[in-house]
Amino acid sequence: MTTMLRAALLMTCAAWAGTALAADGTRLPGRATIGPESRDVTLTFLCTTTRSRNETGALSIDLDVPNFEALEKRFDFGAFEGPEGTRKPLTEIAVTQGTRLSAGGRIVDDGHFSLGVAASLRGDAAELRKLRTIAAAVSAGPGSLRWRQESPRKGDTPLLVTVPISGADADRLKAALAPCLKGKEGPK
Repeated sequence: MTTMLRAALLMTCAAWAGTALAADGTRLPGRATIGPESRDVTLTFLCTTTRSRNETGALSIDLDVPNFEALEKRFDFGAFEGPEGTRKPLTEIAVTQGTRLSAGGRIVDDGHFSLGVAASLRGDAAELRKLRTIAAAVSAGPGSLRWRQESPRKGDTPLLVTVPISGADADRLKAALAPCLKGKEGPK
């Protein structure tokens, strides 16, 4: 399987499973604005390790947007959904400096939309390096994470999210993400 196809498949699986796996992840509250509207959101950081030759772990960050239907006139959530969703790098996540990524998404049963960025711990070195850099920065200490999500639909307003990271949050993230932060493809 080519690296790009494998990455797309992983992104799709991570987006489908993002909230289902969140019980094992570290959740942080944040605030999203889109035009004049704002709402509380949740960011979930997740590290799953490689357990065998045939099972590859992943590092992922999921953004859970409640009541997304009310925002659909301003932002095209559907363009990110499922395996046919856009793979354009319309996501920018910044802790110290911005990193461009492509997100996948899915509708969650309770009326939320979950956008996610993920990278396999094997065979996806470029995307993994980007996510490890973000994860290492949020684990380093107090600050904030900013997620800017562009819509592929022309004229839409970007979704802007700010998540404050306390010292205690950074410590929890450091412990939860440690298995995904080590390795020869680590942050540079």
